[in-house]
Amino acid sequence: MITLFAGLKGLLKPRAVCTDGFVFRLHCRWTVLILLCCSILLTCRQHFGEPIHCLQRDVTRIKALENFCWIHSTFVLPHAWNATVGVQVPHPGIDRHIPGQAKVYHGYYQWVALVLLLQGIFFYLPRYIWKMWERGMIKALALNLHEPLLPGAEANKSCKLLVHSLHIHWGHFTAYFKKYFFCEVLTLFNVLGQMWLLDTFLGGAFSTFGIKVVQWDMWDQEYRTDPLVKAFPRMTKCQFYDFGSSGDVQRVDALCILPLNVLNEKIFICLWFWMVMLCCLTSIVIFYRLCFAGIPIVRYCALVTRAPQVSKGALEKLYRGCRASDWFVLCLLSKNIHQRHFNSIIGKLAVAMDKNGYVPKPSTSKDNTSYV
Repeated sequence: MITLFAGLKGLLKPRAVCTDGFVFRLHCRWTVLILLCCSILLTCRQHFGEPIHCLQRDVTRIKALENFCWIHSTFVLPHAWNATVGVQVPHPGIDRHIPGQAKVYHGYYQWVALVLLLQGIFFYLPRYIWKMWERGMIKALALNLHEPLLPGAEANKSCKLLVHSLHIHWGHFTAYFKKYFFCEVLTLFNVLGQMWLLDTFLGGAFSTFGIKVVQWDMWDQEYRTDPLVKAFPRMTKCQFYDFGSSGDVQRVDALCILPLNVLNEKIFICLWFWMVMLCCLTSIVIFYRLCFAGIPIVRYCALVTRAPQVSKGALEKLYRGCRASDWFVLCLLSKNIHQRHFNSIIGKLAVAMDKNGYVPKPSTSKDNTSYV
């Protein structure tokens, strides 16, 4: 088991350069890691444990029956969910089937591992797009200023070079900021689309899955029906047709146990709460970006918190000519530069902006600009 998960350790390695936000990493790193681990775990259970066990009197063809029921899916009877277990029915959703009665088939368990794998790919897609667009710009700007013990002469040289690069490109980071904002919006639409996909995949059970599980504990024990068992039944029915000894068609009715559903229900209830949390956090982050893009004083407050040792006078000079895209680049640099160097850079940049000014015109070759 440890050997199988060892291939995912690359997702846990800290990145040398941070070019995104915390919530963005929750989508593109941690969610991908969770989905891939769940997919591998389900595959392991299918390899090292039987995913289905069927009960039938004729043991000579039990293996063929189990393979048939696994391939062609099993079913439950909706009218038997509210019946008394042990009195009216042997298990929830299991009863004698009369021709014409409604059936609910469950065949999703064959595809769960593959669906989780595909979801992991879609969650990583915004990160891949942003990586292609970012093209190492922050790494090129940050140089070696992440080291706190950098020699004084080398630190001053690197700071001057970074201040010069920021000054001549000030106001030309608009496309950079828009691309990242697009990727953040893409993560929100992706998680909403993934929730819709799982809801369709599970027959409409996923959209209210977590709410029903929370409400289930509040219901009266005598009248409540476990929503986990209803969405992921442990015991199902299967019908197999064969020829009898006289050549007539014979129906074989069997009960099938699905041990894998005990793991499936835990995975999907955790995914429900995780995806709802991602939706809320991503919506807050997008609102946060819009506030910084539309309210200049908010950008000033952000600069004060990120460079507390810089005088307010210098920050005000920088704030007057600071666009949302410029602020965004400074925020990314603050994550990749030591605090002492960042304070020095902000102070020097404010002096340069006040002394020489800047021309905030769009760059005609923004995609091919050399930043250092």
